[in-house]
Amino acid sequence: MAERIIIVKMGEMAVVSDGIKDVKILKTTLGSCIGIVLTDRERNVSGLSHIMLPSRSKDDPLLGKYADTAIPLLIEKIEKRGGKINNLKAYVVGGATMFGNGDLMLNIGMRNYEVVKAILEKYDIPIVYEDVGGNSGRTVTYNHNYDEINVKTLSKGFKNRKEVEV
Repeated sequence: MAERIIIVKMGEMAVVSDGIKDVKILKTTLGSCIGIVLTDRERNVSGLSHIMLPSRSKDDPLLGKYADTAIPLLIEKIEKRGGKINNLKAYVVGGATMFGNGDLMLNIGMRNYEVVKAILEKYDIPIVYEDVGGNSGRTVTYNHNYDEINVKTLSKGFKNRKEVEV
C-alpha cells in the first residue's frame, strides 16, 4: 500500500477521509504557527490546519491563515465529509517563540495558542494532545488511518558539526 503524504503549507488546510484507500498522512512544519488536527474517529474524517495568526485582518480573503476563521472553516470541511462536531477531538502543536524572549506583546506563538484554545473551548472540542511553546520549531505528522500524531522538535543549527564535514 502506497503512502499518501499531504503537505499542509502556511495558511492552508487539508481534510482526509475513507474515500481513498491508501494511507493518509498530513504533515506540516511549524514555528510560531499552530498546527491543529481535528479528527472524528467515529466517522473517519480528519483535517489539519496550519494557522499563522490569532485573528483575521479586515477583508483578508485567506481564511486559513487565522485561528478565528481557520478553525470554523476546518470544522465545516470535516462536516461536509460526514464528520460530526460533537465527535471531534483536537491535537494542537506549535506556538514557539522563535526570536528570543522578546516583548511578550509580540509573542505570536502563545497568542496563537491562546486563541486556538479559546475557540476549541467555544465549540466544546477537547484537546487530547498538545505540544506548544518553547523556542524550537516542530514538524508534525498525523496518520489518519491509525490516529497517530508524531512531533519532531527541530534543533537550532547543527547538533554535531562533525557529522556534516566532508
